[in-house]
Amino acid sequence: MTTQSNLMYRRRHHHPTARCLLSAIIIGMVAAESAGKDGRDYSKPFYLRDIEVGGVTLPLSPVTLLVMIISAFMLRGIFNTSKSTATASHILLDGKDAEDRLGKMKKDIKGDYNKFQAVAKQHSKCPSGKAAGGSLGTFKPGMMVPAFDRAIFAKENKIGEVIGPIQTNFGWHLLWIEERNLVE
Repeated sequence: MTTQSNLMYRRRHHHPTARCLLSAIIIGMVAAESAGKDGRDYSKPFYLRDIEVGGVTLPLSPVTLLVMIISAFMLRGIFNTSKSTATASHILLDGKDAEDRLGKMKKDIKGDYNKFQAVAKQHSKCPSGKAAGGSLGTFKPGMMVPAFDRAIFAKENKIGEVIGPIQTNFGWHLLWIEERNLVE
């Protein structure tokens, strides 16, 4: 079946789950209408009914309240992000002997940032390594892969020293922290 005919088939024949869901909605609407105005609220499951506290009925169901609470926590997480930042560079290698090669490169660099940049330009498999001496720019926690974040934002790793080799899903890395601002 071609893609175009497959799309036409899907448009004409609705998915069984969608048909089942649509039927349930229609049956629920009919049942609510037939229950009358007073019985309508009790025809719904308890988690969809308005909340009653004392003699007051709040226009919120438990499900709505739960969604609001979860949304508040999610928004807090979005807007309460860490204010810590770091500027770093890296050298990426892949292959079976990448860890050993990076270990030798680390010894050759010996804390010299100019050597780090030269090695990154010459050997790194990452496009940032070829173009900018391995520079990753400035970033916040969570913007890089977890292994990077742990290494870059760990207090025990010093600024101006070679860190690594560190393994990620991209390969093996040497890191250089140029600048870091840790805010608790």
